[in-house]
Amino acid sequence: MILTLDKKIEFLKNVGEIQGDEINIAETALILASLDRPGVSMQKYHHHFETLNLDIARDGNNASTAKERAKVLTKVMYTRHEYKGDEKFYNDLQNINLMSVIDRRLGLPISLGILYIHAGLSQGWNVEGVNFPAHFLIRVYGTSDQIILDPFHKGKIMDAYDLRKLVVTISGGNQNLEQRHHAQLGKREILVRLLNNIKIRCLNVSDFDLAINALQRTIYIDPGNVKHRFELGMLQVHTERAEKGKKNLQDCLDLLDNDINDINGKNENMKKHILRTLKEIRSYNKQNVFELINGDIDKGD
Repeated sequence: MILTLDKKIEFLKNVGEIQGDEINIAETALILASLDRPGVSMQKYHHHFETLNLDIARDGNNASTAKERAKVLTKVMYTRHEYKGDEKFYNDLQNINLMSVIDRRLGLPISLGILYIHAGLSQGWNVEGVNFPAHFLIRVYGTSDQIILDPFHKGKIMDAYDLRKLVVTISGGNQNLEQRHHAQLGKREILVRLLNNIKIRCLNVSDFDLAINALQRTIYIDPGNVKHRFELGMLQVHTERAEKGKKNLQDCLDLLDNDINDINGKNENMKKHILRTLKEIRSYNKQNVFELINGDIDKGD
């Protein structure tokens, strides 16, 4: 089946309107991938999802502990289907596009993690993302225990020592393992982080069109976060799309002014950036957009 562009955008906007736990994370990631591969049927990929589901059901029928379930996931995803991290061409955008990840059996931690989560959820297991900095991980629950897995490194089970070592490696020794590093990351946040991986990589090579596309898609699936529209507006102004940028920034101001939850004035800096930018658009005295756009992405280790 090949969906029209309008149908794909409609699907993503619907994702933005439903509760996070209702999101079909693999299907949403597949729709996002298909936007960059127009004309390619999704039938093959849906069939692969079903194959993963059947494999997990067969091998994991009696798995009840987190360790047993983790071993089943690793057996199915790495041993049988040969999913692994692309260490040689880590920053290749194919490692983020779920269609390409399935075709090549290579990906980033975040894209591989989405497939692991899908496989586990298909069996009714509780599997979730972990908010680890710069290297996405997943958590698998058993009936009374839990385990953290690294999809990038062959589904390796990560103990406390491994997590401390990983955070030191990624941060260059500047961070210690903290509670927030293994907090839950919801489905919507996982998809936003997936798109962040595209956005930041495109900005790093000055591919502004793809970065703008990534931000527009982020707004579809996470419309309640004004930061995405702010980043889009700033990037549009930076790339001489002044009218579109101005409209998005003005919309941001309206949203910020109506934010009844901002009791501590957390949005004041954003408002200042917007007002300064709107004032300076005509003079083209724009701020450095790279200092204003951010987001957690997967990095090599």
